[in-house]
Amino acid sequence: MDDEAVTLRDIGFEELPAILDMEQGQARDFVIPYTLRRHREEFAKPDVVYKAVCQGKRLVGFVILALDPDGRSVEFRRIVVSETGCGIGRRAVELVRELCKRELGRRRVWLDVFESNERARHVYEKCGYSRFGAAEHDGRKLLLYERMT
Repeated sequence: MDDEAVTLRDIGFEELPAILDMEQGQARDFVIPYTLRRHREEFAKPDVVYKAVCQGKRLVGFVILALDPDGRSVEFRRIVVSETGCGIGRRAVELVRELCKRELGRRRVWLDVFESNERARHVYEKCGYSRFGAAEHDGRKLLLYERMT
């Protein structure tokens, strides 16, 4: 990984087209892509949190979190990182857990990941997430993971 620190910051509404472009890149096979309209709708919801993943001042990815109505859990809905294989994603996953605990006051983070996304599964497991179930989307198997903050 580059020497510049990986951080999370709020995303501005005007940055939504840039994250749409990231989502349509190599991440396309591993996420269920949104349209720009859908991103704008989700961004406006009070229980959805968009954060930019930055390395230094550069935007290198984003995360989407959804606050569960139980008041204790967060769905880690999406992470997309434009530069893979250099530790940015792993650091961003760690920062999400810290954000959920300190800023959002949530005790549990959960996510789903396509079974075929071995790289992401490895990162989640390395960051302490445990598998707790499975689901399906359009004939593709999803694995469910969770982590206590």
